[in-house]
Amino acid sequence: MKKPNDVRELKGMIAAAGLRLPEQQERVARVALARPDIVAFGTISSLANECVVSPSTVVRMANALGFETFKEFKSLFRQHLRSVAGEQHGTQKP
Repeated sequence: MKKPNDVRELKGMIAAAGLRLPEQQERVARVALARPDIVAFGTISSLANECVVSPSTVVRMANALGFETFKEFKSLFRQHLRSVAGEQHGTQKP
């Protein structure tokens, strides 16, 4: 599976009828989209605790979405929050 380039693409992947994640992994993905700050500033364990799943479920979900590591997944959310903050301050960065 091709890794998404931004959170908008990730939302599209998760919403797509073709993507079927196991229930717990889907819960993690949906929480991540609803609360990007938890991913951007948290840890595997803090996201797992928020979703009431094991840390390995968080890693499997990131892998299922095309990310090699949780760090790579987290980076996408940090980039997203920087972009949103830039838009709000009128200084969007590329």
